[in-house]
Amino acid sequence: MICIHCGKNFSPNPRIRNQRYCSDSSCQKARRAKWSREKMAKDPDYRDNKKSSQEKWLKRHRGYYKKYRAAHSEYVKRNRLLQLMRNSRRRKNKMSKMIAKIDALTGGPFSRKGELFKLIPQGYGVIAKMNSCVVKLIPYKGLGSQG
Repeated sequence: MICIHCGKNFSPNPRIRNQRYCSDSSCQKARRAKWSREKMAKDPDYRDNKKSSQEKWLKRHRGYYKKYRAAHSEYVKRNRLLQLMRNSRRRKNKMSKMIAKIDALTGGPFSRKGELFKLIPQGYGVIAKMNSCVVKLIPYKGLGSQG
C-alpha cells in the first residue's frame, strides 16, 4: 500500500481498517492534523473545547509568545514572509490591495509602521467603491521622514 502523505510503500497493520498513512512520525502528524481540521469544521463542541483550552493555557502562560518571538528572530522573519504569502492567496483580486479611498489623497504623507508613503493615483479603472481609486505607494522623503 502507498502512504498518502509521503508516497512510500508500507505494509498496513491488519488491525487498522483502511489504513492510508504509514507509521513514519511526520505522516502520523499529518494524519492527526487532517483529523483535527475536519473535526474543527464539523463539530462545534470540539471547536469550543479547543478554544477554551487554548484560552486557559494563555492565561497561565502570559507573555509566552512575546518572549518566544523576542528570542527567535528567524522565526519572526519567516512567519512574516509566510503570512504575506497566505494573505496574497486569500485575495481573489490582486488589485484589491491597491485600493484606497479617494478622500485619503487630500492629506499629506501617510505612515505605516514608522515609514512614510505618498499616495499617487494610478487610474487603472479598478474601483471598489464610488469614492475609491487605485494608488501607488512610494516612500516619502519629505519633512518628518527618517530617510
